[in-house]
Amino acid sequence: MESKQLINKILRDILKNIDEYSRDLLMAESLDVELKGLNLWDLDGKRYSIKDLMDCDELPSFEAMDRKYVLRKVNLKHVDDGVMIIHLSSRKADEYSFSVDNTFEVILKTFSAASYEHRERILLWNELSDEELDIKISEFDVKVESIVQKISENSKISSEVLVYIDVFMDLEKIENVMEKEEEKLVLWLHPVFLFSKESTLKGLIAYELSKYDKSLIEGHYQDILEYCKEYRELQGKNLKIIEKIREIAVKRNDYDVLKEIDQMNTI
Repeated sequence: MESKQLINKILRDILKNIDEYSRDLLMAESLDVELKGLNLWDLDGKRYSIKDLMDCDELPSFEAMDRKYVLRKVNLKHVDDGVMIIHLSSRKADEYSFSVDNTFEVILKTFSAASYEHRERILLWNELSDEELDIKISEFDVKVESIVQKISENSKISSEVLVYIDVFMDLEKIENVMEKEEEKLVLWLHPVFLFSKESTLKGLIAYELSKYDKSLIEGHYQDILEYCKEYRELQGKNLKIIEKIREIAVKRNDYDVLKEIDQMNTI
């Protein structure tokens, strides 16, 4: 097979067979891609080592030997430095083939403790241009202002409540911070919640404000459960308030909520 045709075929097969998260990173074209163990041989036995995508572009044209290529692992330990490393191997074969090794793995560092949903939202955040981010945050601000107004109508909280996305938070560590400033309560939300649906945001805000007005839990327990469900998706664990929500659901004979809580505790 002609060398440029072969390397393009290998790259397409890598993209097709790689895990979804790594594929998204590749498609975003925001990382330098290093290739380990990717070699082509011409018919005279000369080896051409392909170390990165630039080598692919600069590969000379020659008739290459057919080989069996195997995708072994993807190393994302250095994505913070803008580098993805893809490991392959190959051996002689009568015709070209590509497969994924039985021990294929994705090595994570930055997101080692992050759930799939957490990683996806980090990726969504990083893909936003400055202009797109401004639009998303403006839409978010309008949404949460309405939510805060509705929650405050039946709340004992007298302070003005302000909610913002904290664009400077560490994307890996999900936390929300409530600050009291004179007559104001300012809630800084982690960037992953920019992509949350309205019912989840309502539950999140009610949950955080319940630290200042416990009655909000009973008044908004269904929305708070929506937040708990998303928190579990992002963090892989349940919030302690789940048991309080269970008590409210039992008192109100809310069997749908009880069923959802049981499912959360068994997954």
